[in-house]
Amino acid sequence: MAALLTAALVLAGCDNTPADLHGLPKDAAERATLCGRSALAYAAAGSGKGAAEEKRRQELLQTIVDKTGFFSATGLDDEKGKALLGDIQDTLKGGNWLGTLNQCKAAYALGDPEPLPKLPTEPKEKPAACAAVAVAAAFGDGSSDLAALQKNVLMNPQSSYFLIAAANQDGGMAAAQNAMAGKVEWAIASGAVGPLTDACVKEYPKAAATTAVTLPADEGQAVAACGFNAGLLGTLEGEEGAMAKAVAKKLQDGGMMPDLALAGSPKKLLEQALDLGPPANVLKACGARFK
Repeated sequence: MAALLTAALVLAGCDNTPADLHGLPKDAAERATLCGRSALAYAAAGSGKGAAEEKRRQELLQTIVDKTGFFSATGLDDEKGKALLGDIQDTLKGGNWLGTLNQCKAAYALGDPEPLPKLPTEPKEKPAACAAVAVAAAFGDGSSDLAALQKNVLMNPQSSYFLIAAANQDGGMAAAQNAMAGKVEWAIASGAVGPLTDACVKEYPKAAATTAVTLPADEGQAVAACGFNAGLLGTLEGEEGAMAKAVAKKLQDGGMMPDLALAGSPKKLLEQALDLGPPANVLKACGARFK
C-alpha cells in the first residue's frame, strides 16, 4: 500500500499543468516548447547587458525548462531536447516572444512580468524606431530578406509614414533611412513588436493604414503633394510603383502646376506629407482628384 501511495504521489507530481494557462497551449509538450523557446530568446537578447543580468536570464531559462517539465513533456533525450529548444528562428522572427514569456511566468507563478521595451524618448529617434518596428513586423510576417524589407519600407503604409516623420526630424529621407536601419536590430531583438507597433500608432495616429486623406483645396498645393508622393513611390515595383507612375503621368499630361513655394521647399513638402498621411493613401486621393 505504501509503495502504491508513493507511486501515485510521484505520478501526480508529474502533472504540472497550471490551473490558469494564461492563454498558453493545453498540450504539455507544445506549451513547454513555447515557453522554453521564449525564455531562450530572452536569454540570448540579454547578451551585453552585464554579467548579473545575463546570469539572471540564464537562470530564468533553466527555471522555465524545469517548471514546464520540458524533457518529460516532449519525451526527448538531452541532445534531441536541446536541439528542439534551440530552434528559435521562427520565435525570433515572430517578434513577440516577450509577451509569451510573461504568459509563461504568470502561468507558472514565476514572479513579476519582464518589462516591455519602450520607444526612445528622444524626438529625433522615435519615428525612426517606429519605422524599424514596422520592418520587424514585416519580417515576422514571413519575409526572410531583411535587406529587401528595409529597401522597400515605403511599400508599407505605416513604415512609410514613420519614415516621413523621421525625415522631418533628421533633415531628409536618406538620413531617415539611415536612422531607421540603425534601429532594426533593436526592434527585432525587442521581442515586443506588437506592443511597440501599438505605441507607434498611438504616437502617430495618421500612420494607421485606414487613414482617409483629404488633399488641400488649393490645386497648386494638391499638385505639389501628389508630385512629392509620386516621386517617393515611383521607383517601387508592384501596385505602389504603378500607382505613383500613373499619378505622375496624369499631372504631366494635364499640365498641372504645383505651388512653386511649396514644391521648391523639401522641408515644407515633408511637413505637408506628415500632415496628410501615408504616401500610398495620398496617391489614392490624387488618383481620385486628378482624372
